[in-house]
Amino acid sequence: MKYRESGMPEENMWQTFFDPVEILKLLEVNKSVNTLLDIGSGYGTFLLPAAKLVSNKVVGIDIEREMINICENKIKGHKLKNIDLILGDISTKNTINDLKDYQGNIDYICLFNILHCENPLDILNAAYSLLNDNGKIGVIHWKNENTPRGPSMEIRPTPEMINKWAVAAGFYLYKQIELPPYHYGMVFIKKHEV
Repeated sequence: MKYRESGMPEENMWQTFFDPVEILKLLEVNKSVNTLLDIGSGYGTFLLPAAKLVSNKVVGIDIEREMINICENKIKGHKLKNIDLILGDISTKNTINDLKDYQGNIDYICLFNILHCENPLDILNAAYSLLNDNGKIGVIHWKNENTPRGPSMEIRPTPEMINKWAVAAGFYLYKQIELPPYHYGMVFIKKHEV
């Protein structure tokens, strides 16, 4: 299912909203991350830089064939060999099955600008099931103020809302930061079951 208000602007415009490498570093994507999953990888804005920061592999998943094709071309152009792409919807069993080979090895999941979806808890529960025991999720989202892009105000989640959902899914908040000018970021850690 394509999430509400999730259409992408032109890539040139999209690139002006982020410093992907800086954001990834602030959200603790580094060599301590072995395998990273980027849900809703889009143009590869964060996927390609992450491939240079992690110690092993990144996996991008997107619901749109066009976005997968764009990423495939960029991967070839940059000669990156540690990126896998999956065409799919993280909220379906088929896509979760497509990720079985990675299950237990994923130690970081990017949920960037997607938790305004209809059922954010479903995505967070899927992330919890895919992460290894020490896994983290990184979240960024548009601030609840006027921005040149982003979902309508009535569906933009606040950090408090995201924290509530994440706790319900089994995570605890490790870090929250501002990502000027338009975003905030959060890092959650998977709770160990006792």
